[in-house]
Amino acid sequence: MRFQNPLLHRLSRWAKRWIYNPWYRTTLHAADFPPEVWIENTNICNARCLMCPRDKHTRPQGVMPLPLFEKIVAEIAARGDAVRRVHLHNFGEPLVDKDLAQRVRLAKEKGLRHVYFVTNASLLTEPLAKGLIAAGLDEMKISFYGTDAETYNRTMVGLDFEKTMANVRAFFRLRKEAGTAKPRVVIQYLPQASNAGRVSEFAAIFDGLIDRSLGDSTNVFSLHNFGGGRSPREAARVVCTVCDYPWRTMVILHDGRVVPCCLDYDGKLVVGDVNRQTLAEVWNGPDYTALRADFKRLDYRPHPVCLGCDRIF
Repeated sequence: MRFQNPLLHRLSRWAKRWIYNPWYRTTLHAADFPPEVWIENTNICNARCLMCPRDKHTRPQGVMPLPLFEKIVAEIAARGDAVRRVHLHNFGEPLVDKDLAQRVRLAKEKGLRHVYFVTNASLLTEPLAKGLIAAGLDEMKISFYGTDAETYNRTMVGLDFEKTMANVRAFFRLRKEAGTAKPRVVIQYLPQASNAGRVSEFAAIFDGLIDRSLGDSTNVFSLHNFGGGRSPREAARVVCTVCDYPWRTMVILHDGRVVPCCLDYDGKLVVGDVNRQTLAEVWNGPDYTALRADFKRLDYRPHPVCLGCDRIF
């Protein structure tokens, strides 16, 4: 929360740094396995959204090999309910992956508790929608950053408002025809200059489509800077927040390398590689352990990606 009064804002930041965070750091204890695992099935995307640092994305693009995916899923499945949610996405459009429905089915057949991904839905054809519903997908978030063709196409460059809306409408129809409550759908909006921040109009578009009795919802989120990849707002430069990602999240890139956070879009802060390590070895290894120790001290200097992130200020 940012107070309009400069004095109140400074006081709130002081309290956050010197009162709240010292207490909060005492509550951070790493489990022996990550509570959430992000599996980047692909880092390829068919859009060039204005807020996304695609132009700064230099790591090789590709799709995760199925044998590597199967290895990861088997390790998660062996831990029972230790992992509360598995994300089948990261820095890319998951529907680009032609094996996505197969991956969802495999994960659910192995007993993974909650399988979820974020998509722009531009590639959500009826056959794919049917396949994902049949595979047992638990939840899907649709990024929809406009309220008409002008604002949507201007913000989500490369996509088409009418085509995506048709896909979304068809998906809700197919889910209803299948007689299932899954996947639960969240439709998310990011107010920004390019879409005029029309929050009420956004909600009105989807109120007639989503089924709140099944857990569907709309969500309005705020912009962030992707660890320095974008600068949507000016950030104060006094660190006052301990980031809890190293205690709750593991992000596995499509090539098997591991980073601790989804905002590390270019894979700079590598803490392991599941091609040659188990997930547990990475999670409990020296790189993750050192990262947690630095974060507890609010010392982000050894980690430039983190130091550039506006979420720690």
